[in-house]
Amino acid sequence: MVQEMRKTTPNLAYIDNAMNATYALRRQEIVEEEPPVAEMRVRWPALFTERQIVKEFTRLMSMDINKFYEGLDSHLHKLLQLFRLKRFEEVQEMTSLMESLDKDASNQRKRAAALQGLPWYMKENPSTLMKRCEPTDPGEDVIKGMVIGILLVVEDVKEPLPVSYNDVAIVIEEKIVMRHLGDVPNAFVNLMGLLYMLNLDYPKDIKYTFEVIQRLFMGIGSEICTPRVHSLKNKLLR
Repeated sequence: MVQEMRKTTPNLAYIDNAMNATYALRRQEIVEEEPPVAEMRVRWPALFTERQIVKEFTRLMSMDINKFYEGLDSHLHKLLQLFRLKRFEEVQEMTSLMESLDKDASNQRKRAAALQGLPWYMKENPSTLMKRCEPTDPGEDVIKGMVIGILLVVEDVKEPLPVSYNDVAIVIEEKIVMRHLGDVPNAFVNLMGLLYMLNLDYPKDIKYTFEVIQRLFMGIGSEICTPRVHSLKNKLLR
C-alpha cells in the first residue's frame, strides 16, 4: 500500500480495500503504541488524504464526518449574530472579521468567519490554532511550536477572509501533514478527522473551541457539555 501511494496516480479502489482490511491492525497500533504522527505518515500515508479521512472516520465513529457542515450551518446565522455583540467591538480581530464578511457574505465565507471567530467568542486565543503567512515566509519558522493547527498561506496576512489561498495546510507536531485543502472549513473537517483517527487530545489552550465543534456541530457527546459550551448551546437554541 505504501508503494501504491507513491505512484502519480494510485489505484484508489485498491487503497480503499487495503485500508479497510487493515483497520483493526491500525487501531491497535494507534491506541496501544501511540506512535508519533510522523511515523504514522510513513507507515500509513493514505490515512492523510481527504478520501481516506472520510472512510476511516466512518469506520471509527459510524457517522459521516461531513455532518460537520450540517451542524455548522444550522447554527451559522445565530453564531454570527453573537459575534456582533457590543462586547466584541473592542476585539479588533473580531471586528475585522465581520467587516470582511460584510463585503461578500457567501455561505462558505460565513462558515470560515464562524470558525475563525469561534475561539474569540470562547475566550481563547486562535493564534495557537491558526497561523497565517505569505508565500515567501519560511514555513519552518511559522509552524515552529505548533502542536495542532491550520496554516493559511495568503498574499495578504491582514485580510481575515481572503478571496483565495495559496495553500491551506494542517500542522501536527510541528510538521505539515496535509496540504492544498482549499479553504478554512475543509481544513477544520479534515483536522477533526485526524484528531479522532490518531487518538490525539485537543490542545488545552483551545479546548473549548474544539468542544463546540465536536458537541454542537458534529453532535458527538452533545448531551454532556462543559458550562462554557453549554452556555453557548443555550444561546444558539433560543
